[in-house]
Amino acid sequence: MAKDRLAEVLTRWEAVIGLEIHTELTSLQTKMFCGCPVAFGGEPNTRVCPVCLGLPGALPVPNELAVEATVLAGLAIECDIARYSQFHRKNYFYPDMPKDYQISQYDVPFCLGGHLDVEVEGEGAKQRAERSGVTETDAGYVTRIGVTRIHLEEDTGKMIHVGGSEGRISGATHSLVDFNRAGTGLMELVSEPDIRTPEEARRFASALRLIFLSLGISDCSMEEGSMRVDANVSVRPWGQEAFGVKAEVKNMNSFKALHDALAHEIVRQADLLDGGGTVAQETRHWDVAAKKTSSLRGKEEAHDYRYFPEPDMVPFTFDDAYIDRVRTRMPELPTARRDRFMRDLGLPQHDATVLSGDLALAAFYEAAVAAAGVGRARQVSNWTLGEFSAFLNEAGLQADGAGIAPAALAALVALIEDGAISGKQAKDVFAEMAKGGGAPEAIVERLGLRQMSDAGELEAVVDRVLAANTGQVESYRAGKTGLMGYFVGAVMRETGGQANPAMVNELLARRLS
Repeated sequence: MAKDRLAEVLTRWEAVIGLEIHTELTSLQTKMFCGCPVAFGGEPNTRVCPVCLGLPGALPVPNELAVEATVLAGLAIECDIARYSQFHRKNYFYPDMPKDYQISQYDVPFCLGGHLDVEVEGEGAKQRAERSGVTETDAGYVTRIGVTRIHLEEDTGKMIHVGGSEGRISGATHSLVDFNRAGTGLMELVSEPDIRTPEEARRFASALRLIFLSLGISDCSMEEGSMRVDANVSVRPWGQEAFGVKAEVKNMNSFKALHDALAHEIVRQADLLDGGGTVAQETRHWDVAAKKTSSLRGKEEAHDYRYFPEPDMVPFTFDDAYIDRVRTRMPELPTARRDRFMRDLGLPQHDATVLSGDLALAAFYEAAVAAAGVGRARQVSNWTLGEFSAFLNEAGLQADGAGIAPAALAALVALIEDGAISGKQAKDVFAEMAKGGGAPEAIVERLGLRQMSDAGELEAVVDRVLAANTGQVESYRAGKTGLMGYFVGAVMRETGGQANPAMVNELLARRLS
């Protein structure tokens, strides 16, 4: 979807988007209502038992840690925690749920309300701020996206469609089902319809993922399906209060897919309405290969599921003591970490945002600053976001599996700051560190890279260079100051590239003046 096409549509039509974000509680050892292990993959239909298969006589027992994880997630985004809640049966006849119903929550979920402030960069910030009342910033805008609820349920099984193109439903000759995932604790967050652009949706989902990772409740892997996003999207003319007819979009297994699917669906609906057509309320499937949505089925309403209270479990009651106990598990959240990096370590907002946006990288950085000293936090940040991050990207590694200790990067920064090596030499040292070449100090000694910083030695070299280039010295003093680079190069050649560049420039400036 071309950006300019979407931008043109959004000048005439306002998109209204709400997200449903399903997050498997993969940090738990067992499923939601039984003792079967939770893990990705494995031999199909081997991690099952009478409870998660819904066999007669098997009774569910709620996972206490799953309930705590859901309450913790609600507290992280300022939800109100219900003092009374219960599970319901959600009845439907799909082959991916062996019981023909799903234990979920209906009108009394664990978490209600809440919000998340999302920062969005890019063009159109002024128009977005004027039309929707969001807060404009220098780089973009900040919008508050409300949360309707967070409820807890059990996940369904996994369908594998055979005979079609790339596992798609269309053209499949038959389907297989794997119940290993069925019964895994699944937390569903439903947003308010406060989102107005695909980029806002992407930022909101990304921010939630980072919060859930910080809480340690899920690995949030979209590739493995432990975090899945569905979207309800409609369009309406700017200024109209009534919502348009919405379509639900599924099968968006990356943040890019979320953005692209929403962009396509907004334009599709706008084109339909511009042509005098109508939008059908339905569920649509995002086809990644074709880059378009296609109709999957009519959209179900709540009454279609015939909810009723789960008869095999008593309701839950939460008191203040329980909620306060869960709150003590709250770690430092990403925005608080970013603000601390800016406030206490003096990092610019961009650097602090990038570092706090990757938990492993943030932990690495903090450990390196602890070793190097707070006074060198900016220098450590430059190397963490520069050479170290480039190495991680090229090798496809995370910071905690890179094979380079935070103390080693701190030692490299110390060598630079203490004048032992130059920045250029430090890059050579880092390249050896990335190959497993040992500690920075040892690499410097082994490669003979230690910088010449003795003032007496360098003065002698500078004097020899100037004495050998009297003509250039006279030209420099006559106004050709561009010759400074010539003199610096001569000194560096004389010292085999090991002279301290800052000291060389200072000595030359003093002699030539």
